[in-house]
This record gives sequence, C-alpha cells and structure tokens, in this order.
Amino acid sequence: MAHHFENIEQQRDASSLGMWLFLASEILFFGALFTSYATVRSIYPAGFAEGSSKLNPILGGINTAVLLTSSLSMAMAVWAAQTGKRRLLQICLGLTLLFGTAFLGIKAYEWHHEYEQSLVPGTQFDLDEGKNRSKPGEERPVFDKEAAAKKAGQDERTRQVQMFFVFYFIITGLHALHMIVGLGVLGTHLVLALRSNFGIADWGPIEVAGLYWHFVDVVWIFVFPLLYLLRT
Repeated sequence: MAHHFENIEQQRDASSLGMWLFLASEILFFGALFTSYATVRSIYPAGFAEGSSKLNPILGGINTAVLLTSSLSMAMAVWAAQTGKRRLLQICLGLTLLFGTAFLGIKAYEWHHEYEQSLVPGTQFDLDEGKNRSKPGEERPVFDKEAAAKKAGQDERTRQVQMFFVFYFIITGLHALHMIVGLGVLGTHLVLALRSNFGIADWGPIEVAGLYWHFVDVVWIFVFPLLYLLRT
C-alpha cells in the first residue's frame, strides 16, 4: 500500500476512479472518430458501402469471437485474483494474452491482404486491381467525351472508396495500438504473478487492467458492424 492512503480499499477505489476517468477520455476520443466516420459516410454512402464490401466479414467475425472470449478469460482472471486463486489467475492472464495476440495476428493478415490488393490509400491505390491501367506500348486512345465522363465517374468512385479505407486504417490501427498497450500491461502482470504473490495480496491492479481490456473489446463491438457489415 502506498504511504498516502489510509488502507488498501481506499487505494483500490482511487485506482478504479483514475481508470474510469481515463476511459471517459478514451470514449470522447473514439466517439469523435466514429462521428467523423458517420458524417463522411452520410456524404458518400455508395463509396463507403463499396469499400466495406472489399473487407472480409468472416475474418472480422472470427476476431470478434476471439475478443469476446478474451473478455471472458480476463473476467475470470479478475475473479481469480479476488478469490485468491493464484494458479487460475496465471492461467487466465496467459489465455487473455494468447487471444489478444491471435486477434492482432488475424488483423495483420487482413492488412497484408489489403496491401496486396492495392487498397492502401495513396498513389498506389487501385480499386480495380489494374484493370483500367494502360499497358506499356499501348497507343493512347483518341479523346472521347463519353469515355472521359466515364473516367471522371470512376475517379470519383475511387476517391470515395479510398476515403473509406482512410477511416478503416485509422480506426483499426488505433484499436490495434490500444490492444498492444493492453498486451504489454497484461504481460507485465503475468510475469509478476508468476514470480510473486502479485494480484492476490491486492487485486486492484488486475481489476484496473480488466477495465481497460473490456473497454478495448467494447470499442471493437462498434468497429466491426460499422466497417464490415454496413454494405448497403
């Protein structure tokens, strides 16, 4: 117990309050991001729907199940700490780390696949996977007003879909960053729990880490339907 607290309960309550205040600031952060996404999507509904159709909902669904399972193992870790079950605490922390790492692995696979399909925003972004590119040595077509109008429409479509992927990589990237931070915290807790009576003598740190982990999972519950399922 720190010297400036009267008892362990007061210290635990102060830690919980601090985490809730931090999570409130995170809600404002992600809330602003989701509001921006919804606003731009309302302006370009067709482009965002097409961009969503480029994602893999099966992998997104698997990742959702993985995170929900990790929330269960994290809740079990908190319960094990509160009831003094040290071995169970170690096992549940290890499982939570495993599920979190699996989530990031699947997400990295998705990002790599999208990179191969040239769906990363930038100069190499290619919605049609090179179908409309002119081949080397190919003669330049004579100007056609109808063809030019069609190309302008394709360019606008590409711009809208690219905007979707700007939001996609920002949102999923920031979520992954929060996951990495959570894994670092849980990994430290697991090492301490393996070496000492950490988490049993005072289960406050485990509870606070659990609050953060559950928040990250809840954020994904909003991310999954917004990015993967809204295709119309």
